[in-house]
Amino acid sequence: MKNQIRKWGLCLMMMLATTLIYLDRQAVGLVATDIKRELGIDNAGLGWVFAAFYYSYTLGQFGVGLLLDRYSLRWLYGGAILAWAGASALTGRARSFASLVGFRILLGIVESGNWPGAMRIVSRYLPPRERALGNGIFTSGTSVGALIAPALILGLSGWVGWRHCFTALGLMGSVWFLGWILATRSAELAQVWRAQPGEKKQTSNWLIYRSVVSLGQFWRVFVITISVNPTLYFFLNWLPVYYRQERGLTASTQLAGILTLTYLALDIGYLSCGLVVLLLTRRGLSLRAARRIVLLSASSSIACAGLVGLAEAPQIASVLLIVAVFGTGLWISMYLTLAQEVSPAYVSTAAGLLGGSGSLAGALYMQIVGRVSQTTGSFVLPFSITSLMAATAAAAGWLATRREPHA
Repeated sequence: MKNQIRKWGLCLMMMLATTLIYLDRQAVGLVATDIKRELGIDNAGLGWVFAAFYYSYTLGQFGVGLLLDRYSLRWLYGGAILAWAGASALTGRARSFASLVGFRILLGIVESGNWPGAMRIVSRYLPPRERALGNGIFTSGTSVGALIAPALILGLSGWVGWRHCFTALGLMGSVWFLGWILATRSAELAQVWRAQPGEKKQTSNWLIYRSVVSLGQFWRVFVITISVNPTLYFFLNWLPVYYRQERGLTASTQLAGILTLTYLALDIGYLSCGLVVLLLTRRGLSLRAARRIVLLSASSSIACAGLVGLAEAPQIASVLLIVAVFGTGLWISMYLTLAQEVSPAYVSTAAGLLGGSGSLAGALYMQIVGRVSQTTGSFVLPFSITSLMAATAAAAGWLATRREPHA
């Protein structure tokens, strides 16, 4: 019983870290109107702000995996969140477009350790059958952050101004770090923090990278990450702008309400992935079959985004987006699980390479969306592209689940 509490408690701590991270990511989109007015930027400039973060986040992920596979996960993961807290607070000090971009670049670098680190922790502590649920729990912080962000960020912004929203986030990150150090003191967790004797290790960084990218499974999951991650970034960063620009939701209470429902669906999707896999396997299905059912359902749900441009009524558009965002939650949890199994010896390195690739694709997509929405005044094309990426992810996911996973 104590082991179960410790196991899932660790996932909850990582969920809280992810929640803080996504409160910050959502904050920029939510206070975008104030930022654009005060710093004199348009949608294209805002796209650069989003993209600058993802470009640096990409570079960080490409390198941070090696560190996480070699050194103490406890201190590297916790330290990364503490550094994130400082970078987030600096965002509120931006006085120009250039300084805002600079602070978001810094944030991307220090934030890059979150997913590779959490995925390594889950892969070491949880058996394959439970990993999708563990991934769903810690990743659900993205939707929890998105869920509470509208009320929290818009409320804080209206009360003390948009700049102090980021100061508050920095303080919360510092408090989390103290909690992490206290919660991870147990000697029984020592096996989680460092490589175990059974894990083969190369001494050369180049050999580590080569051993990972030479795997066929790496490239199958690569196609998934460059399809699914841009989808997630699109929904998290641009939906507040979409609802304001195309649907005329200018009141904070209206916008907070619809975004809360939308990101609640994302959270349910994250957790449903692992729960459905567990339920199906307990009913006699193979793990491979259960995963295929989930990933095909996820892609079908995301494809609903392609119909948003045809919906005249805001209510219908909102329902379609809620379904699409739910599917995104399903897919992200499944992607993380598949990424963990690409290279058991170098989970963080593989996760960093894959996550960095997905972030790079996401950064490019953020710029495309910003340029297209600024030029056409519409989000119809981005929604259509998103539905096509879901189909691509389904095909790659089918190939990536050809074999039954091993412990």
